Amino acid sequence: MTETPAPAGSERRFQLEALRDLVQAELAAAGLPVVPGDGPTGTAGAVVTVDMPDLRGVLVDWREHDVLVDAAQEAWFEDPHREGEECAAFRRLLSSIGEAMSAAMRAILTAAGMEVAGTGNDYAPDEFLVTRRVVPSVWRARRDARFTRRYESMVAAWNVRNAAACPKPDCEHHQPPAP
Repeated sequence: MTETPAPAGSERRFQLEALRDLVQAELAAAGLPVVPGDGPTGTAGAVVTVDMPDLRGVLVDWREHDVLVDAAQEAWFEDPHREGEECAAFRRLLSSIGEAMSAAMRAILTAAGMEVAGTGNDYAPDEFLVTRRVVPSVWRARRDARFTRRYESMVAAWNVRNAAACPKPDCEHHQPPAP
């Protein structure tokens, strides 16, 4: 029986889900809160999702806390034409927060080795797209190298221990590697 190959979209989605996890880890390592994609009530922070259905990359945006959003919506409901000073103040505040957090997250992700681009979404002007990881971030590369050293050290220790207990210590499995 032969397996049918997965559609190219499934493979791309899997790659983007892995990239999403890397983006979330980089933002969390920088100290930013990361909100789950479904955005439960009362959460604030970076929202990182796979760009569906286009699969262009990973979308990154900032979500303000519901306390601020609720207050802004109350002001907008009281001034349906949004002409009052309070609505203008909320618009400036939310716009400033979005711009500042977008700039900060872009800088963090670029420094962490990610390729960042705009989305062109007029409805979410501060949202941006991470298209790929160019290089591993410094902390991740250091952590991975440390893990590799520990693993190699552990393997060497087990090999020494197993060689000592082997009835044929000169067998091919316990000989040191040739230079």
